[in-house]
Amino acid sequence: MELRQLEHFVAVAERGHFGQAAVHCHISQSALSASIRSLERELGTSLLFRTTRKVELTETGRAMLDGARSALVAVAAARDSVQAVLGLLRGSLRVGGIPTPGLFDQAMLLAKFRDLHPGVDISYVRETSMALIPDVQSSRIDVAFVSFPRRLPKGVRSVPLVTEPLMFVCRPDHPLGDRKRIAVKALIGEQFIDAPKGSVAYQTLNRVFTSARTERRVPYQVNDVFTTLDFVAAGLGVALERRSITRLRPELRAIPLADKTMTWTLAAVVSRDHLTQVARAFLELVLEQSLQT
Repeated sequence: MELRQLEHFVAVAERGHFGQAAVHCHISQSALSASIRSLERELGTSLLFRTTRKVELTETGRAMLDGARSALVAVAAARDSVQAVLGLLRGSLRVGGIPTPGLFDQAMLLAKFRDLHPGVDISYVRETSMALIPDVQSSRIDVAFVSFPRRLPKGVRSVPLVTEPLMFVCRPDHPLGDRKRIAVKALIGEQFIDAPKGSVAYQTLNRVFTSARTERRVPYQVNDVFTTLDFVAAGLGVALERRSITRLRPELRAIPLADKTMTWTLAAVVSRDHLTQVARAFLELVLEQSLQT
């Protein structure tokens, strides 16, 4: 069994498509297929169901996937450790994040890390917290910047970076727009613009309203903070947003909440068991930057 065969198998398994996996691996589709068939012959079992439309894992393929991923991560970590001893940092860094404008400059952080370690191949993806955390768990991403979750899956740890209060956001002509502070019970009956159900933000606010024995209406569910503020400005409803976001739209009213425990925390999420030397160096830079924020 060769390392490249594991790389090819994982690429096909994650994409469910030989063509896309071949592009990712920088080889022809026929060479990729031959590599997978060779691996299956060596193992004496089929790893994939192949159809004209998609590729699915067999039962043995599903069992093989976690081990293959772990092996690839271990090899990458070993390679990074050798490079570190030689005084060089090489390899790859895969980062994901949610929008953090005015609070935490992810672009500047990535640029600084690139300048410090030009031998590292850096990639970045913008996604929701609930999509990024499983990617860290499965080692598809090394470090993710997410809304601090109440629970984390096995094998993942979080490092809190920045905490700030949530604010009640509305138009200036809203009936509550002249308040100095807002209590949760004052929001009964309001129409909220919020993140999609299942998201960290949605679950957090639901717990707050449940503990206050109130319910909230959420007819508008959007997956980014900029659209949330657009909906508020259009008079479609109100929102609870972190303070740094509300400063981006000074024409809206941002009112502190009476309950000071209603806060939002940005966290860096990493694997407990498969943190490469490159990812560890990046996390150190992240922590250094958070102390300056």
